[in-house]
Amino acid sequence: MSYSEILSFVQFIHYFTIIIFLTFNITNVLSIYEVGVDYHAFGTNFTETAFLTQYHISNVRSIVLVQLQGIADRGANFVTLDIWFGSEPGKITDEHWLATFPMSAQETTNLNQYAADVASIQSKIDDHRLHLNIALFWLGIADYKIGNLTEGFGSDYLNASEFTARIEKTTDCIITAISNIRCSDGTLLVQTVYLEAEVMIGAKPNQDWFISTHYPRFLNQITVAGFTPAIYFLVDAREEYILDKDYIDPQYPALNGHRCMYWVYRSLNFLKIHQLPFPKRIDFSCYIDRNTSTYANLTYHILNDADAALSVLDAPKSYGIAETYYFIDDTQRKEFGQAFALEALSNPRLSHIRFWTTPDAGGKGIHIAYPFAIEDFLPPLKKISIN
Repeated sequence: MSYSEILSFVQFIHYFTIIIFLTFNITNVLSIYEVGVDYHAFGTNFTETAFLTQYHISNVRSIVLVQLQGIADRGANFVTLDIWFGSEPGKITDEHWLATFPMSAQETTNLNQYAADVASIQSKIDDHRLHLNIALFWLGIADYKIGNLTEGFGSDYLNASEFTARIEKTTDCIITAISNIRCSDGTLLVQTVYLEAEVMIGAKPNQDWFISTHYPRFLNQITVAGFTPAIYFLVDAREEYILDKDYIDPQYPALNGHRCMYWVYRSLNFLKIHQLPFPKRIDFSCYIDRNTSTYANLTYHILNDADAALSVLDAPKSYGIAETYYFIDDTQRKEFGQAFALEALSNPRLSHIRFWTTPDAGGKGIHIAYPFAIEDFLPPLKKISIN
């Protein structure tokens, strides 16, 4: 064999090895990167079509079942049910988006039925099944941001012990509703339950009290039941903040040059000070508002900032996008969704994304409802496999 033939053979082996490595890496990423929907309403009018409180109505359930099937068929791995608590027990209201605080028997039954329905869905394209996450929100009489320890909390100013008792009862009702729902392989349908969304310690009144008081029991009860307990955070994703390399934080040097992590760092630092465990994956809302940069560049910078700043706290370099835009413009939405998908292909630190729907998923006043172009958020190879 001549020298040129040997060189060609060596080059062939080198490139073949690279191809095998990339194929393995991409296949591995495709198996762990999951795309889903914040799905809590069957129409754009959020107040009328939020479905949990109405799920015992046969027509509502029928609509949701059709939409769940479509969501699975277009490639989603999961749906996240967002529940807003805040209505007074026994109150008759047409505010269907607002659940009772504490959770009522009917709402508990509805959640059980909805979870069973999600478990029954199987994609007609590739036979995969959905899993379910649940995120809890607190408004109205459950709005801890109203009041204080002296006056009470929420719009009805419940005393602290009563407020906490209702949080605990609501948590227990959720566990009761979902604990017996399993996938076809025997695993629990629900993976993650979030106690609180967009945690921003220092920005939201009483949030430090809410987390330090209620998160420990929530962690224990949700874990014992077999689910993953979590909270999620908020990235300040304005382009001028993401690219502000000269930023100097007045309190934490770890944030210098990493301004978009301002609230995430402070919130995780609060957990660390209070000896509360970090979530296994750091999830955060990420509504990127760009001017001239690309979404891919901004996404890359956000995750690099997370790596650099949060590692000082020993946080895991594992991330999920808990909420983000769903733009109505097809071109913009695809560019946006692919920025996350391609980032996940290049670095497995990003393993989870779900986009918001209604209200305001496309920007203020732009409400989104089924059907969803889930494929715009899927990695390219995965899209080929489901089409």
